[in-house]
Amino acid sequence: MQTLTTMDLRKNLGHILDTIAEKNEPVTISRANKPLAVILSIAEYEEKVQKKNRGQRLESLSTAMDVWRERNRKVTLLVDVVQAVRESRDSR
Repeated sequence: MQTLTTMDLRKNLGHILDTIAEKNEPVTISRANKPLAVILSIAEYEEKVQKKNRGQRLESLSTAMDVWRERNRKVTLLVDVVQAVRESRDSR
């Protein structure tokens, strides 16, 4: 991973962005020899960040569905699912 100073970033922003997009490689931005930020290509961002967030959302949704199922277990036991789906399809 390449490391650049904030001054280098300011001087060459367009070129640096092109390089990041082409090589699909992150760049660390530092000031006073301390890392401040990382710039990722959009492809890498989508791969790492959005997939992680998607997994967390799916886990949260699954938990919410389990809670709902437990709260409504008595009501749902009385429902004939096959019949309910047929009625829903017929009403379209």
